[in-house]
Amino acid sequence: MPYCSECGVEVDAGVEACPLCKAPIHRSAECDEAVRPHAAYPDRIIDPEDRYHLTATERRRIAVELLSLAFGLAGAVIILVDLVVNQRLGWSLYALVSVGFAWLVSAMPLILYGKPWLVFTVLAPALPLFLFLIDVFDGRGIGWFLPYGFPIAGAGLAAVASVGAVVGASRRKGLNVIATVFLGAAIFMLILEGILDLNRGGLSPYWSAIAALALAPTAVVLYFLHGRVLRGADLRKVFRL
Repeated sequence: MPYCSECGVEVDAGVEACPLCKAPIHRSAECDEAVRPHAAYPDRIIDPEDRYHLTATERRRIAVELLSLAFGLAGAVIILVDLVVNQRLGWSLYALVSVGFAWLVSAMPLILYGKPWLVFTVLAPALPLFLFLIDVFDGRGIGWFLPYGFPIAGAGLAAVASVGAVVGASRRKGLNVIATVFLGAAIFMLILEGILDLNRGGLSPYWSAIAALALAPTAVVLYFLHGRVLRGADLRKVFRL
């Protein structure tokens, strides 16, 4: 602590004049160093184990590069093996399409991190395209894609988009997310069995109706619990525990 050079009273650090005699306070270099403000904390904590101090963006970029290298090498090996064994591209086309689709599903969330709807916009057309190419490469032309693959893929994408929209519109998320997923799954299963039945010449929902009857009441209970919890209700009183 500094002292007044005139009356000798001890004053607080940072005071410019003595509160008693009004004499100016002369500080030494040590006092100036003691009252100097500390440096601001860094924006992120540096992990001692992180030798390269990579940011989250840099980590995602490296992950995309490694994924691209791994899938690219896998595709090259598949083509090479098919050419060596069969002297032409045959079964490798199935594998290449699958590898490309797997790369999209793995890399797009990293490339478009923080933009879920943009990721969905990119991956949504990739799923029916993947099924279409698989159907084409089987050597028998377009067969099951139009009656089964395309409508089932469309129903699945519509279910995912609907659930995502409802969850995204919720201001507070909790058990209502699980409930919304249950309802989306129940609706999708009803549509799925309907597509299968219509292609078989009839419409008689069975297993999907049973699943929907199991999921729908569970979703209602979860919505109820979510609402009670948000209002601060004591669940022990609600269930008489």
